[in-house]
Amino acid sequence: MSDFSPARILKGVGGQYVLAGSDGTTGVASARGLFRKDGLTPTPGDFVEAIPSGDPDVPWRILTILPRKNELVRPTIANLDSLIITLSATDPAPDFQLADKLLTVCWLNQIEPILCITKTDLLNNQAESIEQAYRPSGVTIVRTNPEDTSSHDFLRRLLIGRVVSFAGQSGVGKSTLLNQLFGVAKMETGAVSDRIGRGRHTTRHVELFPFSGGYLADTPGFTSLELSEFGVTGTDLEIGYPEIQTIADHCRFTGCRHLGELGCAIDRATIDPGRLARYRQFRTELDRIKPYNQSRSQTQPQSPSQPRGRTRR
Repeated sequence: MSDFSPARILKGVGGQYVLAGSDGTTGVASARGLFRKDGLTPTPGDFVEAIPSGDPDVPWRILTILPRKNELVRPTIANLDSLIITLSATDPAPDFQLADKLLTVCWLNQIEPILCITKTDLLNNQAESIEQAYRPSGVTIVRTNPEDTSSHDFLRRLLIGRVVSFAGQSGVGKSTLLNQLFGVAKMETGAVSDRIGRGRHTTRHVELFPFSGGYLADTPGFTSLELSEFGVTGTDLEIGYPEIQTIADHCRFTGCRHLGELGCAIDRATIDPGRLARYRQFRTELDRIKPYNQSRSQTQPQSPSQPRGRTRR
């Protein structure tokens, strides 16, 4: 075979990348040094052009990263169709700020979000209140637990032929759920630390696994994310809160920020108080950032991406 193009990056560790060709062939590749000079980093999910390297240990060399339809900097992954945002119903305590930020990033980048509430079999769980809070946003919501095979079947149907990543706190059960979807133990799992109240980082890098004609990605857990990392501005933020966006046209003044201005329709609407409080916190923080400090060139590395979308899917 004279080339390996286009191939998709499944994993990158220590400067070496596992590629998968369109025919299912896999191989290990290195990348041109020019990528680093140009501020580019080959990323799981990328489509690339590669040629034989002549090195039997690393037989392929990535020459070009093809244009991306989207990319995330945390988790670092490209060309996603959907992101499954995991929230634990009980332990660790659900991080609603992280969930809201990930929803915003998804809708800004034309990635379909799915909110997955895990551990719903445990006592004193918050699954019902979580679903009530997020249902008005229009996001698809799935409740899961290790014994609920119907929810696993529902997720499998959603994932056919798509590139999908999991994201969320450590310890919410992402790797466990992936194992259940595959039906085999593909991921290392770990318990939640009693001392720090969050999960141990059992996933150490992003990796894509073939699944139902597409790919499922496991990602490292994390506990914080800044919207400015993704170039989100205060004006953009409303897209992450569709229940606010649909009411905004009724505000008295164009350009209302929904922070308590005269004639703001939000104060007369029924919106989950937590969602509204987080919107106002994020809006206030983002509006303090000077535009020149929030340019994409400073919040994300240069990349071959297409311009990101500005409308919901």
